[in-house]
Amino acid sequence: PVPTPGPGELLLRTDAVGICASDLKCYHGAAKFWGDENRPAWAETNRIPGHEFVGTVIAGDDTTLTKRKLSLGDRIACEQIVPCWECRYCLEGAYWMCAVHDMFGFKGHDGAMAEYVLVPAKALTHPVSADLPGQVAAFAEPLSCA
Repeated sequence: PVPTPGPGELLLRTDAVGICASDLKCYHGAAKFWGDENRPAWAETNRIPGHEFVGTVIAGDDTTLTKRKLSLGDRIACEQIVPCWECRYCLEGAYWMCAVHDMFGFKGHDGAMAEYVLVPAKALTHPVSADLPGQVAAFAEPLSCA
């Protein structure tokens, strides 16, 4: 089913999504994601994977679109981590170290390996030119964190 965006959320039609080594490790059951006798599981079951993606905005309320300086039909990429904006790290401006550490496709939010993906209100988004092919634009996430 097509997700329905709530207040502050955007709905994207996925244009392209990359497959990260982390996706493969998670798929194959790595303890880093699923835990072991020494650590609890971090990844959540029943999540749609895909944190390296670009998509086209197809729904969102006017307030959200205005706040993000977007229009329907614009393309965006999202940062993989969805910060809580309340922990010590987020309050200090180091949102990439967020203590909650929700991440598209692993914890807290579904990823983009589907036709549509919901972008939560707390997510960081970045405009992507319509001229940039999706399979190239999906590299925004791995290139920005490498």
